[in-house]
Amino acid sequence: MSAQAIGRLARGPHPVLFELLYEPHFVSDRAQVLPHLLRIDAAHVVMLARRGILAPEPAARLLSLNRELAHRLASGEELFPPPPSHRGLYLLYEGEYISRLGGEVGGAAHVARSRNDINATVTRMRLRPALAEVLRQGMLLASQLERLGVAHAQTLMSAFTHLQPAQPATFGHYLGGVLSELLRTLDWIAGAYDTLNRCPMGAAAGVGTSFPIDTTIVAELLGFESPLGNSLDAVGSRDYVVQVLSGLALLGTLLTRMSADLQTWASSAYGFLGWPDELVSTSSIMPQKRNAFVLENIRGQAVKATGFLMNTLMGLKSTSFTNSVEVSSEATSPVWPALEAARTALVLMELLMSNVIVQPEPMRRFLVGQDTTMTALADHLVARHGLAFRTAHDVVGRLVNLKREPELTPQAARGLLEPLLATTLGREVSLDEAELAQVLEPEGCVRAAAYGGGPAPEAVRAHLATLGQARERLQQRVQGWKARLEAADEALAAASAAGVSSTA
Repeated sequence: MSAQAIGRLARGPHPVLFELLYEPHFVSDRAQVLPHLLRIDAAHVVMLARRGILAPEPAARLLSLNRELAHRLASGEELFPPPPSHRGLYLLYEGEYISRLGGEVGGAAHVARSRNDINATVTRMRLRPALAEVLRQGMLLASQLERLGVAHAQTLMSAFTHLQPAQPATFGHYLGGVLSELLRTLDWIAGAYDTLNRCPMGAAAGVGTSFPIDTTIVAELLGFESPLGNSLDAVGSRDYVVQVLSGLALLGTLLTRMSADLQTWASSAYGFLGWPDELVSTSSIMPQKRNAFVLENIRGQAVKATGFLMNTLMGLKSTSFTNSVEVSSEATSPVWPALEAARTALVLMELLMSNVIVQPEPMRRFLVGQDTTMTALADHLVARHGLAFRTAHDVVGRLVNLKREPELTPQAARGLLEPLLATTLGREVSLDEAELAQVLEPEGCVRAAAYGGGPAPEAVRAHLATLGQARERLQQRVQGWKARLEAADEALAAASAAGVSSTA
């Protein structure tokens, strides 16, 4: 069979179609698709032979050539140099079998399958290691956040609401909050693996086959959890791509929010954080500048998944629920750059957090004169002197307006508060300056905030320990995927070498 002719088609593709559709994808398909295509082919032929659909001798010849091609590919050889015109990798691949083994043997492997179920299976197989790599990078970042959180569980830093100083907290408490969402997001992304790790092979073009195949054999040899139960779902669904992209979009949003905080706090207006020279840049005109530019790269990379998610959703919108180029290629293609962009953003953020220089003194100094302990003072009036919280809130608000110095001393607080309380309550309230000193001290506020997930150091450390356990569970889960895929590869290699080891 000519590479140009197939089925009813006697000639090759139009030059414009070749230039725009076939040629641009060939090199990437040869690198990214061919390794999976070889595995699928081997598993399918093994299954056909075990089921008696394919005789032992042609099955053995097909598997022998499959092993040869896989070995050559693994050694770095460039297989299938393309002719001047062709219709894509798969037909060139099948043409190699036919030219080497003859039409009756070389063309026998395509029984009970289609490019539809092959392409759907390749997509799922490609996604598995790519997803695992994003999760691996995410867990490296999580490990750094956990380490820093423990180290800075007592490093005072203002919490912010509406970009205004709010209450005393710690850098460790902030990191614990970010880490909490990061681990939830990674767990959500990991959930996509369970969705996509089902094998479409056997669905053929979407209506299954009359041949008595065993889809479980192929699924197991390819490391899938199980085959899919509906042939139309197998070739027509790409919900798992949307699930992956949704998780990556959420991850990107978190990284952009974290980047915005870090870049703000690294600015000269705050001076809370910094990085060594090799991780910052300077200005081409302003010699004094030290720009934390990597955070801008992170934001640019991390947000890409959101745009790619919209592309995929719009690509799938209003398509028929079956396989088509629009579904299997155009709508699916954004997932690959999205995964790479997410991985890049995670690598860069982990690099920054591994080398961040925390400045505790500027963080502590920032709290001076910012009235961040006023909520604690209102709480004290409620707990110690029986005021309703709203009354205490109003009294302390008036106190802030009356005080003359930026930093409120216990003596000044008592001198201003006692008259305000007497006027408000119609009774005398005697305040203890030693108690007020503890309340007005940022460290005391942090120690007291031990409930509701607050920044008390022991509460932060306990929460970080819990998050560490969650990270370890996720890590074991991903390692389990890797072990399963490695075991499947070994089983497939053994089955291919053995030929027909059993018949059903």
